[in-house]
Amino acid sequence: MFLSNKTRLWIQSRLESGGGSHRLGIGAIAAHLRRGIPWWMGLLMLAGLLILPNVVAGTLSKVWLQFPGLDKPTHFFAFMAVFLMVYSVMRGRTWLGQEREKLCVAVGLSLLISVADEAQQALLGMGRTAEYGDLVADAAGVLVGLTLVTTGRLGMGRTIAIVVLLLLPVAAVTSQTYHDLKHFNRGMVYEREHDYQRARAEYMLAVESGFQSPELYNTIAWLDIEFLGADPVQAERYAAQAIRMDPDNPDILDTYGWVLVRAGRAIEALPLLERAKRLKPSIYCIDLHLGVAYRELGDRRLAREHLKRQIELNPSNRFGQAALTALREVEGQME
Repeated sequence: MFLSNKTRLWIQSRLESGGGSHRLGIGAIAAHLRRGIPWWMGLLMLAGLLILPNVVAGTLSKVWLQFPGLDKPTHFFAFMAVFLMVYSVMRGRTWLGQEREKLCVAVGLSLLISVADEAQQALLGMGRTAEYGDLVADAAGVLVGLTLVTTGRLGMGRTIAIVVLLLLPVAAVTSQTYHDLKHFNRGMVYEREHDYQRARAEYMLAVESGFQSPELYNTIAWLDIEFLGADPVQAERYAAQAIRMDPDNPDILDTYGWVLVRAGRAIEALPLLERAKRLKPSIYCIDLHLGVAYRELGDRRLAREHLKRQIELNPSNRFGQAALTALREVEGQME
């Protein structure tokens, strides 16, 4: 592998600086960071920090379910590391001028990376959720990193005081996240175990605690209408609350439409279900819902089309089996 003279000299200087004592304490690491690292190394480390959570999102989601709020301290430490990496790269750039300018650029870039990370979560999903609390934890991590690299000027007493103050908002968003999500997350765990009664009980505790979320109301309506055999009027109350909070969410549109179909109001449900299908064709049960709605409205051709599509998607699951039953009824009416 061919390395530039600058990179080779950088690696040699690091090896030589640690050659005498073979110690890699915090002071030694800080000294290396202050000298600066090559841009490519900083870029690789930054890419690892930002991409790795997306790669292991499925595993991480199980941890966050069990320990709601733990992601906030994780964001804090991750973005303290982001700042230190960006700052170390800036240290090696002589064209940036004085130390003050390098610190300002490092802070600005780190905060932009934080916003970009949340934006990609909001746009791409990938099992992660964008939250304002994450931005708070990110910003606190960046500012703690800034404080640590300026300890020499601030003094140890001021440094400790500033770090403690910056930890307070992280503790606040962690505590708030735990308060908001503890019952919701437990409900999700029970739902995954198919214990729908206990799941609904936890979701209702979440509502009573003051947690407001369209996903929460939508999930209650879905459990009521799909698994618990509740009165559609009861389910509609929660579905309507969800759609008021997030009227363009295709999953919520699908749930509300299905509740209306089950309540005998297929003519009202059809526009909602068709819109859900346009926005998100991959909804796993949308063709069953559309097929039953068209059947209720007397359009057997479109009913058969959607029901067959649902069966083709997965004939063995509950939705494929329900579509097969509905298709037989439609074809029986056509004979």
